[in-house]
Amino acid sequence: MANEPNASLSQRLASYLAQLPQPAVLKLASGIEREKLRGAAGLPYETILSGLRPLLASFRGRRPGMADPLRRLCLPFEDLLSDEQSIDRRRGRIARRVIEPLWRWLESELLPDMLPDMSRRIVDHTLKDDRIALEASVSVLHAAVAAALVAALDEARRDAVRRREIEARLGGEGGIEDARAIAAVLSIAPIMLKLQSALPNAIGDFDEEHVNLVKELYDEAREKSSDVALYVAFATMARLSETWQILRLARKVAHYRNDMLVSRSELAVLGELLLADMDRIARGAESRRPGHTDLDNLREEVRRFARMSKGFTAEIDLRRHGDWGQRLLGARARLSAAISQEMARFETDLPRALPLHQIGQYGRGGPLRPDISSPPDPARTARMSACLRFIEGLTPICDAVGAQSHCRSVRGQITAYLNTYEDRLLEEMRTASGTARANAEAFIEIAASFREALGENRSAGVLRRRADVALRAAS
Repeated sequence: MANEPNASLSQRLASYLAQLPQPAVLKLASGIEREKLRGAAGLPYETILSGLRPLLASFRGRRPGMADPLRRLCLPFEDLLSDEQSIDRRRGRIARRVIEPLWRWLESELLPDMLPDMSRRIVDHTLKDDRIALEASVSVLHAAVAAALVAALDEARRDAVRRREIEARLGGEGGIEDARAIAAVLSIAPIMLKLQSALPNAIGDFDEEHVNLVKELYDEAREKSSDVALYVAFATMARLSETWQILRLARKVAHYRNDMLVSRSELAVLGELLLADMDRIARGAESRRPGHTDLDNLREEVRRFARMSKGFTAEIDLRRHGDWGQRLLGARARLSAAISQEMARFETDLPRALPLHQIGQYGRGGPLRPDISSPPDPARTARMSACLRFIEGLTPICDAVGAQSHCRSVRGQITAYLNTYEDRLLEEMRTASGTARANAEAFIEIAASFREALGENRSAGVLRRRADVALRAAS
């Protein structure tokens, strides 16, 4: 209970910091780091920095400021740090939450004499701006921590009691895996730092120049260990706007495009990760209940699937009956089925948003007229707008996810319904008055917005002009 006020303070501070613009956050971080290194008293430095770190991690570009010894230690694996609760360690991700307990472990047990002395040296060199001495001290820090972690983790393999002690320190089995990854990266720290300096923070196009540069560093790291060299690929992948482009490195290392050969190479894990991502998207869509899905979120996931699918097949020659080809086809089939089930509801959602009712003495076969006796239902309108945004977002990529037939069929039926509804609503507007007329105007605007959601801005404009003419004729 005693920690609750501090937790509340940290939450309020994090909420306040999240509202600051990026320049202000960078300036504040630089100032706090500088004062902390100088040993100035009076501010809760760690509390403020813990609130700033998630924001700083989300920014692109090189961050200014005076890095303290802990941040210097983390620089080689900075691209691999993650704030997510569930960490995918297959792609070399490291939980940010393990950093502080690992540092305390180093201070109290693994390097109790060396670490304080090395930290003082790093602070002194940083304040004096002695870059040569600073680089030498940081290099010693990386090597010493890597060696200490490897020794401690090797001991934990042989001693179950020791393993449980380390798990308790680092937060469980995941903490041990993170420590093992950190040790591996620090063992090739100079290579990882070269990679960071040579590559842009955000790579839109992983072109041949970038691929050759990364391959050189990968080959250099591979001289130490193929498993350790994988972190060069993982760190590169973390900087790619389109993760499938990492296959260009896999292809370069394997010297083949054929999936059978690439899938047996040392970088096959990169293809496996992409296939796992596509499978996760497909299974996620499959598990959702039709009619209860966040369609905007699903649309973005489907788009991402389509980009990965196209990129995968562009970079690697897939055999239809090969393992990778079968897995890609299977994920695409599951996603297509989920999309079809979701879109099957759109045809019933549209009449709920733009209702028609039958008139005359003809029973169920009588003519239909727009129902303008009640105003539009905002919830049904919002639902249908999301449906139409979904269709419009899928139209350019439906072939890539195997949903082209259903997408075109549903879009055609929706367009036919809108055409009929709009014509009949305009007829109603010429004779409507009072509340009915106001409702008709609201439905016209909704129909126009539905056209815009479908990307048919010209049709929306024509509809609004036709409505103006109908209203003037009724006046």
